[in-house]
Amino acid sequence: MKKTLTAVAAAGVVTVGFSLASPVDTAVAAPGGKARSEVVMWASPAAVSASELPCLPTSIAVTLTNTGTEPVFGEATVKAEAPLVLTDTLFQTYLPANDPARPVTKSFGVRVPRGTAPGTYDVTVTSGKQKDVVPVTVQPVPERGPETNLAYGEQAIASSTHGNFTLCGAVDGDRDQSHWDTLTGWNDATRDVFPDWYGVEWPTVRTIDRVELWTKTPAATNGIRDFDVQVRDGGTWRTVARVAGNTEEHVVTTFPAEQTDAVRTLIHFGAGNYSRLVELEAYGPQ
Repeated sequence: MKKTLTAVAAAGVVTVGFSLASPVDTAVAAPGGKARSEVVMWASPAAVSASELPCLPTSIAVTLTNTGTEPVFGEATVKAEAPLVLTDTLFQTYLPANDPARPVTKSFGVRVPRGTAPGTYDVTVTSGKQKDVVPVTVQPVPERGPETNLAYGEQAIASSTHGNFTLCGAVDGDRDQSHWDTLTGWNDATRDVFPDWYGVEWPTVRTIDRVELWTKTPAATNGIRDFDVQVRDGGTWRTVARVAGNTEEHVVTTFPAEQTDAVRTLIHFGAGNYSRLVELEAYGPQ
């Protein structure tokens, strides 16, 4: 797409994978001027792995920067090979003149639909005559055994999620307390309002008899204290285990085996004004 700002017309021109000092594409020159590159684009990382599990997200970052002396509008389009699905397909941004260069980056989420065959699929980023191809390797879902965490990477559900956290933060396999509020974990968004709830749902029925929780330490002042473990039964939640007065970081609840398409913790009280979880795990009979 061509957009004109002043006497200089800037095409959507990019250089993919080159340094800013060595652009190789050309832009439309002003009358009497010499054509040269103005917008540089790159995609990162060079390759990614992905899973069909919905809470193991994958993303690709596209960056545009202006190496010219006049402001321009940059544009890039992103296309995924079927059946991959992108959160967006277009990147348009104003790029001020290079004084100094001010890169602008946009992240594009890549979702793998259930049932996608393992293999490599391309995500293609284009702008003008240039393109960059990022291969996305879809990994097979690991085989489930007696000690498989059935909640790992599955679709998280919650009553609310604080803006500093992601919904999937407590089913990503990271139990590290030091990563809470930076790389992982979940926190509700309703200070001093209970109950809260957090759980996971499956596309088909699973059999579970144990739920393990890691809450924020020190648990006596930051953890969840009173909660129920509930399974979804025909659209209705039913309590299968109950914990009161908890002060431990790691809580294991067991119950007779249940067939269900979802499990959650219904939190009646959390110390320190909020409900805080580091990780939720669910297991089937051994």
